[in-house]
Amino acid sequence: MTEEKKYKVLARKYRPQKFEDLIGQELLVKILSNAINNDRLAHAYILTGVRGVGKTTTARLIAMSINCKNRDKKNCEPCGNCDSCKSTTSDSNLDVIEIDAASNTGVDDIREIIDNVKYKPVIGDYKIFIIDEVHMLSKSAFNALLKTLEEPPSYAIFILATTEKNKVIPTILSRCQIYDFNRIEIPDIKNKLSEILESEKISFEDEALHLIARKADGALRDALSTLDLIKTFIKEPIIKLEDVTNNLNILDSDYLFKISSYINVGDVTKSIMLHNEIIRNGFESINLLSGLTNHFKNLLYAKNEGLVDLMDVSESEKSKYVSQSKELSDSLIESGIEILNDFGIKYRQSNDHQIHTEILLLKLCSLNKKKTKIVNVEIPKEEDSIEIKKVNKEVNSIKETKDSITKEDNIIEKDTPNLRSILKEQTPEKSEVKKVDDKNNEFINRLDFIRLINEIISSYQNNNIKVIISSDSYFEDTDVTIPRSAEIVHSITNVIDNAYKFA
Repeated sequence: MTEEKKYKVLARKYRPQKFEDLIGQELLVKILSNAINNDRLAHAYILTGVRGVGKTTTARLIAMSINCKNRDKKNCEPCGNCDSCKSTTSDSNLDVIEIDAASNTGVDDIREIIDNVKYKPVIGDYKIFIIDEVHMLSKSAFNALLKTLEEPPSYAIFILATTEKNKVIPTILSRCQIYDFNRIEIPDIKNKLSEILESEKISFEDEALHLIARKADGALRDALSTLDLIKTFIKEPIIKLEDVTNNLNILDSDYLFKISSYINVGDVTKSIMLHNEIIRNGFESINLLSGLTNHFKNLLYAKNEGLVDLMDVSESEKSKYVSQSKELSDSLIESGIEILNDFGIKYRQSNDHQIHTEILLLKLCSLNKKKTKIVNVEIPKEEDSIEIKKVNKEVNSIKETKDSITKEDNIIEKDTPNLRSILKEQTPEKSEVKKVDDKNNEFINRLDFIRLINEIISSYQNNNIKVIISSDSYFEDTDVTIPRSAEIVHSITNVIDNAYKFA
């Protein structure tokens, strides 16, 4: 098999060959292009960002552009045909030395770089050292690189690429210009994938490409790798949504729309049955839980026209979310998000994830059941209103009679007599208190105590008021105390029974 006929994965086949091919890094490309065109190159750069956003590709483009003799001065694009451009793309280039710091972490590897710095470039004007995954270098290797990185020869340029800038020691960071790469947005990834599929003569569904772009999480290389997988799987030259969901083990959004409608009507049975169907299809309960959380978040966004554009879904799905958000109440969506977030935190702690998720569905389905039912009150007819007026007159006459009786007896409701007030108002004629000196305590006579209680009950009886005796705290301000003997406890119990009878 010849070299030309060997299959290349899409990530290598469509690697950017010029700055305008870089996706989602427009500001960074503009800065670098101006620096190269105006010959204001720094001696050291750090390119940092998440995986698959083009750090290593950008480092190679910088190396190719600054050594290209025929580059476009306007766009700072290398010609690709000169000796310098050809040598940059080859493995035997003496002017561009690329090192993988993940496998060359020691001081000896850095010493080889320092030794190579002494030699001038062979073809171009600059000698470029690209160190990929530089954060993997040991501390001693970083320290060995410090002096050379701070004051290299005029023809030497260092380009360091890393996904974890926080692991690079501050003394290295202070000697470099730092460029932070952005995550690539979903629309940009979709556009790039559609361009590639058109060149590959493969048709596609828009929702399928959107799902691939969302699954890539801002990394174009991941999206291209996924596209390679789907391309190998399909038999016909068309990529469908079903193919993507089956290969990426992604829960279909139709499940989420169905289960949300069941939650809205409080159908627990169908919700649990759908959950079991999802498990039988090879998914786990966490797929449903995380999918529902994102689904309810999108429903909340769909309630607000200004937030619809923030939803990471295709245009056709946006209309579905808007229509379903009108069916669900605001309180249901907000409470649902709160419950889903709480269950998501506790998911790892549960012993049985399936039961944990079914309890979640029970709670979500019961949200609408907690609402207070509004009872329709019929307006009374004329005949009924006449009867109501008669009843009201009788009630008013009873109240007037009661008020007159109360005034005659000089009974005031708010000054209801209690045991404390009666004890204070007792005169020696009504109550003869026998004082017995027993361990410095004064005792009230048992018969007098029962008589006082009966007086209270009789006074309450006149006002139809219930009597509650909680403790002997009524005697705090008096000069007598009640002994807690069996006889007195028995008497108080009888008094309380009588009080409930009179109430």
